[in-house]
Amino acid sequence: MTQMLNYQAIFEAVPNLHLVLAPDQDFTILAASDAQLRATHMRREESIGRPVFDVFRKNPDDPTEFGTSVLRDSLERVLRSRAPDRMAITRYDIPRPAAEGGGFELRYWRPLNVPVLDEHGAVLYIIHQVEDVTEDVLCQGSSTSLSFLEERFRAALLGSGIGTFTWFFSDGSLSLDSALEQLFRLPLGLKVTSVDAFVEQVHPEDRADVRLAFEHYARGDDYTTEFRLLRADAQCWLACKAKAFRDANGALAYVAGACTDISARRHAEHALRVSENSLRQLNETLEARVATEVAERSRAEEALRQAQKMEAVGQLTGGIAHDFNNLLTGIIGSLDLMQRRHQRGEALELERYIGAAVTSAQRAAALTQRLLAFSRQQALDLRPVDVNHLVASLEDLLHRTTGENIAIETRLSAGLLPACMDVNQLESALINLVINARDAMPSGGRITLSTASFTMGDTPDPKKRGLGAGEYVLLSVSDTGTGMAPNVMARAFEPFFTTKPIGQGTGLGLSMVYGYIKQAKGYIQIESELGIGTRVHLYLPVHQGEVTALAHEPERTPTGAGETILVVEDEPVVRSLVVEVLNELGYETLEAGEASEALCITESEQRIDLLISDVGLPGMNGRQLADIARQQRPGLKVLFATGYAESFAANDFLGPDMAVITKPFAIDVFATKVGEMLGNG
Repeated sequence: MTQMLNYQAIFEAVPNLHLVLAPDQDFTILAASDAQLRATHMRREESIGRPVFDVFRKNPDDPTEFGTSVLRDSLERVLRSRAPDRMAITRYDIPRPAAEGGGFELRYWRPLNVPVLDEHGAVLYIIHQVEDVTEDVLCQGSSTSLSFLEERFRAALLGSGIGTFTWFFSDGSLSLDSALEQLFRLPLGLKVTSVDAFVEQVHPEDRADVRLAFEHYARGDDYTTEFRLLRADAQCWLACKAKAFRDANGALAYVAGACTDISARRHAEHALRVSENSLRQLNETLEARVATEVAERSRAEEALRQAQKMEAVGQLTGGIAHDFNNLLTGIIGSLDLMQRRHQRGEALELERYIGAAVTSAQRAAALTQRLLAFSRQQALDLRPVDVNHLVASLEDLLHRTTGENIAIETRLSAGLLPACMDVNQLESALINLVINARDAMPSGGRITLSTASFTMGDTPDPKKRGLGAGEYVLLSVSDTGTGMAPNVMARAFEPFFTTKPIGQGTGLGLSMVYGYIKQAKGYIQIESELGIGTRVHLYLPVHQGEVTALAHEPERTPTGAGETILVVEDEPVVRSLVVEVLNELGYETLEAGEASEALCITESEQRIDLLISDVGLPGMNGRQLADIARQQRPGLKVLFATGYAESFAANDFLGPDMAVITKPFAIDVFATKVGEMLGNG
């Protein structure tokens, strides 16, 4: 007896979590498995026929939630590519039933979106399959803090048309990240694990060039090639650039590279060439035809400029990915070796591995600070600064930095008003400029540091676009070096742009100085002539007040005298580390993972001398928590700890007895800041 299969009943009964979505702009839910409905607290009649983002909406209490955005981006990629798209672990909060208090509950998922095609290759449905990995993520804690952020980074790479690969010489294996797999449009389950498999994805006419590129990489050469992919459209161009790395013995170890989608640039260049050829062939007497072709050329040039802009964004993203991959290799590799030796009961050379991991982590933190400086999102401690005193205090350090074949001359004007700047950032900017000047004088020369007063009137100066009216302290760094060509000077502030050889400069020095000066409401100007030298002028806004002496680091780490500190931090690992440091320094500690938990403590009779809070807390943010806590406890001192300081751009963010420290911070710096807040410094 033949029995007809009820596919709907089978689909709804399977233990996996599935949704069937329509390929429309709302991704309407057509069907759902029972397991999916149970896992998301939804009923079938409330889900079927509704847009997926109406049913599973973004958590309004958490502006940092990224899940809805990356899910929509993945579904749209499936529609465009008609190929499966596997997402990384992604946070997507789920509405909690009203009977259980309402609101949203924290969830992490591993999603897979698979298209179902008709006989013509069009998308009929999208199967949205997920695995709830919340328990695994929360149990593993900070060790997975990078894994569920991978989708953000993957989205950034895909948005800029960048994919990365690594080729290991030890076994010849090749590893592609998910962004490059997406560019290749690999079918689900197909992996490119060798150079031959990589070449098979290339257009036959360009395969010889790609093989030549890998031959260069095998010899340790840096090499760039451009090629077409073997795809149905046959018009996808990639630019591939890679660098070979050696191990501690000097032997070639692996190649790390990035492929950038340059299709828009190639098409624009082709369109421009066609337009130019047509324009040359036009009869000059036919004004109407000339006007048409000129308009077409203008559109082609605009398309080329837009393509170049996108390529610049791709270079920036690729540079960040390259630098962070190297730094993470040092951290993860050192920790892995320590773990292996610990498991074997060996204690040999652990200090060396600890040092390597700490060094890589500090370099990663420094790179992050440079990026924040360029994006003008770092936390600045703006105070009145005596610029002459600062320059004089750095003179010995600068002499040691530049060497004996370079003379440093100072020309400091007397009677300068104090500048309103961050002392540490201004010192870093000055040192960066002097190092750049030193590198521009390989055979020696002279660096001149000068200061002067400068007043900008109400009439704009074409040579100083962006310099507002007011009083400034002008700090200039001049050298007698090689100078810069106009095209180089025009790109001097671009991140990751450098004229130095690979490995001798990150290209973030001048961009960091530019971002810091602009964030402090100042202005920076470069003047340069080839063969004569370069002059960099920093216009520092004047502070209307008394001059404050430069801060000096204390000789000892301040300790507590039993004061009680409430620590509010939603990241458990960070919270436990802060609490442990404070306990070692002699403080009593209370801790909370979110604002509501902290308010229960502040409402009690418990003694609290200082509140240390992250700014970006789930639900109520750190500043809102501080305001309520100070209503309960007037005069309570508050120290904010944050890794992203956009909120501090507002002048009224910090109130009396409030301060901020930027993550990541050294223990001594943190201890000093706490001591200052409590009067123990």
